[in-house]
Amino acid sequence: MTTEVEQLVAALEGLRAGVLKKLTGLSEEDARRSTVASGTNLAGLVQHLTFAESKWFEGVVAGGKAGRGARSMVVDPAVSLRGLRADYRAACDASNAIVAAAGDGDSLVDLNGRTVTLRSVLVGMIEETARHLGHADIIREEIDGRTGR
Repeated sequence: MTTEVEQLVAALEGLRAGVLKKLTGLSEEDARRSTVASGTNLAGLVQHLTFAESKWFEGVVAGGKAGRGARSMVVDPAVSLRGLRADYRAACDASNAIVAAAGDGDSLVDLNGRTVTLRSVLVGMIEETARHLGHADIIREEIDGRTGR
């Protein structure tokens, strides 16, 4: 990978770690509890980010099938927090492998007939993850007062 791509992946990895840290010490119930009118909850955010990783890297960049996670914030009660964490980490690992294979931010991918660069996909995923990590910060603070990364 180029230095630029390594730096983008490192920034994304830091955000991903922050997302997973927001689940630390929570019960299954608290992870699914929403403190906002939209219904957004920590478990749902992880499920959604798993979907986004899969969509952008496995689907768009690799041209394969994006089959992980779900766009929805509603998490099936049969899906455990442990399972959500594992699915998210697996999606992130798959994304990293796809990025490493491409290696260069100028690598081109097709997005519904429009050409975009790997760099733009990475920046978009950084933005998506950062936005939802901010949501997670607020929700976690409202659940039990825990703040910070």
